[in-house]
Amino acid sequence: MMKKTILIGILSLLSALTVEARSLVVVLTDSTKIYFLLDDKPVMRLESDMVWIDTQSFCIDHVDRFYISQTDDPSGIEAIMAERKMQMNGSTLVIAGNEEVTLYGVNGTKVKARVSKVADMTSVDTSDLPKGPYVVKIGKASFKFIKK
Repeated sequence: MMKKTILIGILSLLSALTVEARSLVVVLTDSTKIYFLLDDKPVMRLESDMVWIDTQSFCIDHVDRFYISQTDDPSGIEAIMAERKMQMNGSTLVIAGNEEVTLYGVNGTKVKARVSKVADMTSVDTSDLPKGPYVVKIGKASFKFIKK
């Protein structure tokens, strides 16, 4: 029954793609929202009890709903970055302040990246990392970013 509901949802998504939309939004049962830019042409597929979107997978039981949005913009990270005084400078993430910075892959494993602190700025060099999504933890806050 759940798979049938998801398939109906996918068909609804496909028809919604004709409107000007920005992102595919997946809402998990814990209310977490995960955004996929439609400009990146995410690929969604079902395998057993898993929903795959590009390289990320979600257990069907943990997905509450998903929708195409004209207003939800995952690139809204730029507003958060401005608020936290962060910016991407090429392949270097520059953060105002000297908080502890840790980088993780989407699978939750810690990723080695060169972190340097000078005066009141912290730099994270991502040039040696492969393209893809990452999570950066700064103090107690975490942010997802995609290295392109």
